[in-house]
Amino acid sequence: MISGRDIIYISSIEWNFLWQGHQEIALRLAAAGNRVLYIENTGVRAPGLADVSRVAFRLKRWARALASSGVREVAPNIFLCSPLVLPPFGPRWQRTLNRRIFLPLVRRAARSLGMRDVLIWTYLPTDTTVDLIKQLRGPKSRVVYYCVADFTQLTPHADQLRRSERETVELSDAVFTNCSELTNLFARWNPNTHVFPFGVNLDAFPLEAADASPTRDGAKRNGHPSPQASQPTSTQTGGAASLNDLPHPVVGYVGGLHRHVDFALLKRMALARPGWSFVLVGSLQEEVGELRGLPNVHLLGQQPHRELAEYIRRFDVCIVPYVNSIYTTTVVPTKINEYLAMGKPVVSTDLPTVTEFNREHQVLLTATTEPEDFLRAVEDALALPKDAETIARRRRVASLGDWQARFAAMCALIETPQAGTGAREEKASEKPLAQARL
Repeated sequence: MISGRDIIYISSIEWNFLWQGHQEIALRLAAAGNRVLYIENTGVRAPGLADVSRVAFRLKRWARALASSGVREVAPNIFLCSPLVLPPFGPRWQRTLNRRIFLPLVRRAARSLGMRDVLIWTYLPTDTTVDLIKQLRGPKSRVVYYCVADFTQLTPHADQLRRSERETVELSDAVFTNCSELTNLFARWNPNTHVFPFGVNLDAFPLEAADASPTRDGAKRNGHPSPQASQPTSTQTGGAASLNDLPHPVVGYVGGLHRHVDFALLKRMALARPGWSFVLVGSLQEEVGELRGLPNVHLLGQQPHRELAEYIRRFDVCIVPYVNSIYTTTVVPTKINEYLAMGKPVVSTDLPTVTEFNREHQVLLTATTEPEDFLRAVEDALALPKDAETIARRRRVASLGDWQARFAAMCALIETPQAGTGAREEKASEKPLAQARL
C-alpha cells in the first residue's frame, strides 16, 4: 500500500461534483497516510455558455483560497487547489502563458505544504497536464495516468489531444484504464498498462438497511468524509422515504442526467407504461425536455452519496439508459456495481463494456435503445427470482470490484518497478528534472 507519500492529484472533476472514483481514491490515499493535493478540473476544452456558473464558482473558490497560498483542507490529509488556467490546446502564446504564469501557482501551492518527491496521479491527458507533470516531477517522483474516458470525443481538438495523451502515457510509470479497448491502445506506448474499472464501496451500499443519518460534521458512517455532505440537493424531496407511496413497479436510475442518457428512450417508456414509476436521482446536466411534465417521472435531483443506497433499496429494477455512441463505447457505468451490491436486478442498454462484463458474469439484462426492447427487458427483470441466493450472487459479483482490493492492486503496480518504462525515463532525461523539494 502506498503510504507516507506527497501526492499531486490532477482530477478531471471538481471535488464537490458527483461522487466518483476520483474522490474515492483520493480519500483512500489520504487514509493510508499520504498527503493529497487535489487539483480540480482544468478541462479538455474551452468553456462555453453552459459552463458560466461553473467558471463563476471556480473564480469565487480561487479568490477565497488566495489567503492560504491557494489551498484549503477539505478532508484529513486532502488539500484542494482550484487553479485558474487558460483552456488547453490553444495557440502557442496561450500555452506559454499557462506554463510560465498559471501552472507555477500549483507548484507554489505544493511548496506551501512542504511537499517533496511527489507522486503525480492524473486523470487528464491535455497539454496543460503534460506541462504540469514536467514542472512538478523530481528524480524520485512517479507518474500515474488513470484514463476513465475517451477524451477525444469531448474536445474539438481531437488530434492535439491524441498527441498529448500519448506523451502523458509515455511519461507515466503506470497507466490504468477503465476498459480493455483503452488498455490495448495505450499498451503500445507503455507496457505497464492495466484495466481497472471504477469500483464500489461496499460499506456505502449495504444489503441491509441501517441508520443512514450523517454525523454532525457530515461524515459517512464508514469514516470517509463525503464531499457532498454540505452540498444542497437540486430538489428537496423529503429523502428516500418519499418514494414509499409511489405506484409499483419503481424503475430507478442513479447518476448524472447528462447528454449520454437517452432521454427519448425514457420518455417513450414512461408514456408506454403510465402505471409505472420512473425515478431519476441525479444532477440535471442537460435539458430533459418533456420528461419533466410526465406524471409518472420523478426527477429528484442530486442527492448525497451516503444516501443513495436508500433510494436504490426502493427500486424494483435499476436501469442504465445510455445512448450508444462513439463516446459510450468505452464508458463503464459505475452505477452497475452499486446496483448489484444492493442485490437489485439491472437492465442496461447494450454498451460494449456492459456486454463484455455480462458475458463474464451473466448477472444483468441488456437491451437495445428501442423502447419496446428495453421495456421487455425490464419486464423480464421484474420476473426474476427474488430469493436470498439470487440477491447474494449479485452482491458477490459487485464485490469483485470492491474499491479497497482494487486500490491495493493499483498501489502495488505503482510502487513496484516494471519493465517497459524506459520510454518514460528516456523522455524525462531530455530536460533537467525539477528540484526534489517543491
